[in-house]
Amino acid sequence: MLYNVIWPRTEREFNEYMMGLIYGDGQIETKRLTITDSNVVFLKQVAELIHNYWKLKPKIHKRTDANAYYMRIYSVVKVKEIKDNIHAFVDKPTIDFIRGFFDAEGFVYIEQPWRKKYVVIGLSSTNSTVMANIQAILYDHFIYAYTQAKRYYDRRPRKEKTYKIYMLRIKRQSSVKKFLEEVGLRHPRHIVKLKSLCL
Repeated sequence: MLYNVIWPRTEREFNEYMMGLIYGDGQIETKRLTITDSNVVFLKQVAELIHNYWKLKPKIHKRTDANAYYMRIYSVVKVKEIKDNIHAFVDKPTIDFIRGFFDAEGFVYIEQPWRKKYVVIGLSSTNSTVMANIQAILYDHFIYAYTQAKRYYDRRPRKEKTYKIYMLRIKRQSSVKKFLEEVGLRHPRHIVKLKSLCL
């Protein structure tokens, strides 16, 4: 199945993309932004764009408590900008916000009923509002999805709490194709997975 690798091409697109990425996998602190991911190549790609568009030099480190990496962006100005604007994009996501959010919280997998392969694309979040708003924007682009709520028990120490997770899935193959063409892929995890599913 064909797909496009679509990175932001302007500063405005990049700002919206980062809103989605930070909302999904980021942490907003007093003087810095932190993004955690399991793939250091992806973080380096984002760091290069941050340097190009924001003129900042993020620092990437390996986590000692998990098989993951974290990138820190030190800028009081950017922290304020993200804090002031991120909820506007949660209420009314743009395609670039969805791109960032998909890179943080998206997944790709295969269904194989009756010996025929179907690629499925999805997103997950504990926030029902952002999922409903993303679903509406995708619908405006003729990408049809549905959302289900599932309960999840977090067994990690000091967590031990039951969460409700909202899973948005795109199964209609014409919508999957349109998502791959218009929203595109960037994260190596998704690209490798799609390639392996389509062999």
